[in-house]
Amino acid sequence: MPLHPPRRLALPRPLAFLVIATLLLVATRPGPSRADVGPPAAGGFWQAWGDGRAELTGYDLVTPRYGTPRKGEMVLIYVTEDMDRRTWIKDDRGDLPAEYRVPVLKLNQVLKFRTGIYPYSVMTSVFSPVSGGNGERFSPVKVSLTAQEWCGHVFHAIWPVGSVFRSEIHSYFSSEGDAEEEVAVDRNALYEDALLIQIRELNGPFAGGADWSGALVPTLWGRRKEHVPLRPVPATIRRSAAARDGVPVHRFVLSYPGTTRTFDVEQAAPHRILGWKGADGEIATLRRTARLAYWKLNAAGGEEYLQEIGLGAPQD
Repeated sequence: MPLHPPRRLALPRPLAFLVIATLLLVATRPGPSRADVGPPAAGGFWQAWGDGRAELTGYDLVTPRYGTPRKGEMVLIYVTEDMDRRTWIKDDRGDLPAEYRVPVLKLNQVLKFRTGIYPYSVMTSVFSPVSGGNGERFSPVKVSLTAQEWCGHVFHAIWPVGSVFRSEIHSYFSSEGDAEEEVAVDRNALYEDALLIQIRELNGPFAGGADWSGALVPTLWGRRKEHVPLRPVPATIRRSAAARDGVPVHRFVLSYPGTTRTFDVEQAAPHRILGWKGADGEIATLRRTARLAYWKLNAAGGEEYLQEIGLGAPQD
């Protein structure tokens, strides 16, 4: 049976115009940031962070929700990995050309707590190039948030680039729904979610070892809880030498309208965040730390490694 050549479909003019306009809109839609990559990180950084493992630290957590302090657990997971500078997506196949490959330090901050009958599960991921481009060391190129509870779930991500950050949100709340926007911001602004990397001073002093003031983009989770738009605010960070349970620490006090948070970072390597407290009543206290290739510990019995970071078997 002979094959007939494919028929050419002629679109009505209004529909053809709509298709062309849509393609042009997609082609010109701003994409993720393509940050400049600066000088390579100091060798000491890779001696500590190039061992193919992640640093996991478990914390006791008290966090306010619906006007009541809630007890929970938190894990900070720091690990280096390669990303594609064109998309800021992980090079999981390992075949990315060298000119597009950017080593980043990734932080996953995982919170779990319960509000009455139902649990919250919140994860914020921060992706910061190891060899920094503009601004402060470990300035992020991408921050994303997922939050789940029994009412529904939310995804929010931002991509800082120059004097703007692109924001994309998908929410089960009709007042938010699916939304994208670009927000103007000082190109040297800090992002609060990335401070849990930056104040550890893993590749040189934060803010040159001095106090800092300027524009700051608050945490995605903080604005999520308040259901307000994510916008930069004026902020200050003051540092001092102090002690926490007899351990010498660098104490950083972050202040901006409506918020004060105090972080204690051990002065000695590996410069862990020993804990923090906020004016809203949030308190995080370190339990234990371990370096593990956790992605290999997914077989039956792997749960025993939770004890190395001070956590018990998962309940939910």
